[in-house]
Amino acid sequence: MVARPTGDGAPGPGAIELFGRWWRRLYEVGYLGLQGLTTLLFRPLFLVRRVGARSALPPGGLLLCPNHESYLDPALVQLALPRRRLTFVMTNAFYGAPYVRAFFRLVGAIPVAPGRLAWDSVRRAAALLRMGRAVVVFPEGRLSRTGEMGPAQRGVAVLARAGHAQVLPVAIAGSRRAWPRGAHWLRRANVRIAVGEPMRFDGPPGRDSEQAFADEILARVSQLRLGLVDHAGRHAR
Repeated sequence: MVARPTGDGAPGPGAIELFGRWWRRLYEVGYLGLQGLTTLLFRPLFLVRRVGARSALPPGGLLLCPNHESYLDPALVQLALPRRRLTFVMTNAFYGAPYVRAFFRLVGAIPVAPGRLAWDSVRRAAALLRMGRAVVVFPEGRLSRTGEMGPAQRGVAVLARAGHAQVLPVAIAGSRRAWPRGAHWLRRANVRIAVGEPMRFDGPPGRDSEQAFADEILARVSQLRLGLVDHAGRHAR
């Protein structure tokens, strides 16, 4: 039985519990719908290959850190890692589009301003990591204009420490050809994704140590990406 509102007009605990159950169901439906839509639309267009020896993601809270060269990167990462439910930290420019805002809210995406990780976003993402969830954040903080990787943002290290999570560097190659910045149409492309070995931020709090760890994440992503380019060149010959 659902409790009636309290005398001050606030809902009782039963109503809150009922709302929570319905919201969780909506979240499940929205997320499964996103996965199904991604598979239906992108499988015929893109050949997405996961390259490397790692066959499964480690258990527990994970902070996945890919390079960012296309608007398609979130969908392609989820397509390459279908067995793990991912929460994406997305810039306001994409999250705030009126025709997709409600959908991204439904599937739990976390909005941030381009180039930085605000404290309210850090708290939300860190709470998910401590609960054992997988969160994806682009350490460059913005979409690349040229395809070259930009500097790492310190906020990714702050989030790794606050969430007590393992960090997985992730490299993406080929997504820029599929949908580069400024393009109006999708293109057929071969996309390769590699997941590196886990890292942990064990350094002391502070700007210098946090920036050093963020730089190390991006350096490992860059190494993985070079491996993907070499892999594509060998198979093209």
